[in-house]
Amino acid sequence: MDTGERKTYWESRLTQQFTLQGVGYIGLSDAFNAWLYRVKRHAFHRAARDTGVDVTKAEVLDIGSGTGFLIDRWLEAGCENLTGVDLTQISVDSLTEKYPQCQFHQVDIGESAEALRGRQFDLISSFDVLYHIVDDASFERAISNISALLKPGGIFLISDNFLHRDTIHGDTQTNRSLEYMEKVFSGAGLEMISRRPQFFFLNNPIDSTNPLLRFSWRVTAKLASMGNLTGFLVGALLYPLELFCISTLTESPTTEVALCRKRQA
Repeated sequence: MDTGERKTYWESRLTQQFTLQGVGYIGLSDAFNAWLYRVKRHAFHRAARDTGVDVTKAEVLDIGSGTGFLIDRWLEAGCENLTGVDLTQISVDSLTEKYPQCQFHQVDIGESAEALRGRQFDLISSFDVLYHIVDDASFERAISNISALLKPGGIFLISDNFLHRDTIHGDTQTNRSLEYMEKVFSGAGLEMISRRPQFFFLNNPIDSTNPLLRFSWRVTAKLASMGNLTGFLVGALLYPLELFCISTLTESPTTEVALCRKRQA
């Protein structure tokens, strides 16, 4: 999927569903997606605290703002200087109307960040976004652009599936190896300083070959796709266990949040 196809795909998807399901697991119920985003909220706020940066005084950029989930989280954290970018015009228009105190720009971070020329940020976030850049050259360009937008010593918060095995390429998502991503980050002047679970049981265990974990996810996904009532009950049952796992474990079989610091000049 090239840049034009990716933009068309997301414009169409968000036009049909400008909801958490539209940017989340589109085959699963709204109610189950809501539980996923409750867990992601916890993971975000933990990561924001782990940066050690005073968010109230920081200039913050969110990449791939979608329907505004991370915009809400940054505002919850007390951010007063917040900019968001997204590939789609529908996102930029909708978020500009909803959050008049913030700035929004249409940017394909895998191509160019021209709309942000001359600006640098203390913190940049991109959650569950960059693995949708399936082409490695575009992904590497995205990381280079992000590094250029960070102040020296600034921190990039990214959630992705850092695989302990070879990269898995797909039509709409590429799950890259931890080794490859660390190499790309380092080449762009970024050092990965921490990596902690975002999900454990409530997402596809793409980084595990454990048959029990894979079976557990197949059952969970099947139930979560059966409707809002079933999806709500499955999410409610697993939610406390999920919070325990992401709070106490250091590795996840699925999505994790990494903090990367830009090296000082």
